[in-house]
Amino acid sequence: MAEEIRRVSEPAAWMVRGGRDGEREKKSLDEGLVIVGWDSLGDISFCRTREELRKAIHDAYPDAAKNVVANWTGQLWRLVKQISNDDLAVMPLKTHPGKIAIGRFVGPYEYREEEPAGFRHVRKVQWIRTDVSVDALRPDLRASMGSLLTICRLSRNDAARRLSHLAGQGTDPGLDGDEEITTSDELLEDAVSRDPAEPRRLTIRSFLEHWGAQRRTSSVIATIKSDLADRGLTTRPPFTEGSVENEITLIPQGAEPDSHTALVDDVEDTEDVSETQHMTLRLGNLPSPLVSVPSTATLTQAKTLMLKLKFSQLAVIGEDETCYGAVSWESIGKAHVASDQPTLEDATIPALVVDHDALLLDQINVIYERGYVFVRHADRHRVTGIITASDLTRQFGNIARPFVLIEEAENRLRRAADEVFHVEQLREAVPPHQRNRVHRANDLTFGNYVYLLREPERWEMLGWNIDHQMFLNLLEEVRNVRNELMHFTPDPLSAEKYAAVHGLLELLRTVDPRP
Repeated sequence: MAEEIRRVSEPAAWMVRGGRDGEREKKSLDEGLVIVGWDSLGDISFCRTREELRKAIHDAYPDAAKNVVANWTGQLWRLVKQISNDDLAVMPLKTHPGKIAIGRFVGPYEYREEEPAGFRHVRKVQWIRTDVSVDALRPDLRASMGSLLTICRLSRNDAARRLSHLAGQGTDPGLDGDEEITTSDELLEDAVSRDPAEPRRLTIRSFLEHWGAQRRTSSVIATIKSDLADRGLTTRPPFTEGSVENEITLIPQGAEPDSHTALVDDVEDTEDVSETQHMTLRLGNLPSPLVSVPSTATLTQAKTLMLKLKFSQLAVIGEDETCYGAVSWESIGKAHVASDQPTLEDATIPALVVDHDALLLDQINVIYERGYVFVRHADRHRVTGIITASDLTRQFGNIARPFVLIEEAENRLRRAADEVFHVEQLREAVPPHQRNRVHRANDLTFGNYVYLLREPERWEMLGWNIDHQMFLNLLEEVRNVRNELMHFTPDPLSAEKYAAVHGLLELLRTVDPRP
């Protein structure tokens, strides 16, 4: 129902490109159409669901990677089902650089079998203006049109209202209020505009900061994937895997088929922006970079490298990147017992190699029993990482430590509240409809303590000789940290957030030194 109301009162704006080199633009403008390619795909008007459309695309392009098929499904679903009559059509003109055409959709999706390949999937459009200069668009609106997709909705920065005004009046009225370009928009615009030979590279940490995030929570990942998909971009390797210090590259994805794009190779080791985020920690989130010796090395070279790096084992990798196994101090000792002059081959033992997307919980016992597992790359061939028992211990510490610290802080707050306040005062810290469930401080949430201690009279009852407002600010900061910890993420807390937790705990230990 809400969608129907939007259609009546707020027409949407859709950008539809006229071909990789503008080959469909003239026919589109001459005949009042938008035309898209997908030469091998037949009539899709019968597709009632996205799944039916996805299957039709997969059948037409069986060699296309899963995430590419998902991307194309989203684009063509817009063309067939989501675009409504009276919505705006926007077509950047490659045959007239610096110009765009603006019109309104006036007909449903059609498949014109009699037309040549690349010109069969169409919708009728009444073109209003075909010579709008891109210079007439303000920078933020220009940036929103930077998507590499053939079909995409222009939803940012009040685009539909402004494009409608531009078509009718010839000017871009701008945003209601101050013009704003978010940092993430600038990043994605830069990535879209680059020469493919010189893509944008940055660390995952820096990448996240463009969205104002420090950790890969499920909500952050969902937002970023949506923004990447809207611009026809992805990352290589996936930004959801590995350390936040790892470097990723922003690359285009989702161009039409038959336009000089590879269907499989282009998506190797890339983020699938069509998928929702896994809620379960996987091996790809943890592995350390692999250190190896070539299978042609001597045993002395392997031992020297292990001593130098203080490693217990190394991978043995062949020239063709095949993993022959591992060499460890235990296997070296056994090789020396069995032979007076053992070689690296004599000391090489089979090693367990696990796919990068395997569930971590399923491998914990194996890792502790064996001491380590090697992690296979997303290409299912190369071995590029290792997880050891010490990695698991370290990761457990990273995950558990903030919970333990915050739990102590919460217990200390609870003890103080129980000793100082009566039940009616405790109930004043929660909304009225929840007050009957509060009988002691244990019934309060961490956030309730912010409200409980906000009133000067209640604060004075504690008798704590510390600054009231500074304490409240710190309590609120730790409350936000606690809420963040409740969301799935493989990333550790930042030093600043640890400092806030430690600071609050230190204050609470000082005002009440009891254990």
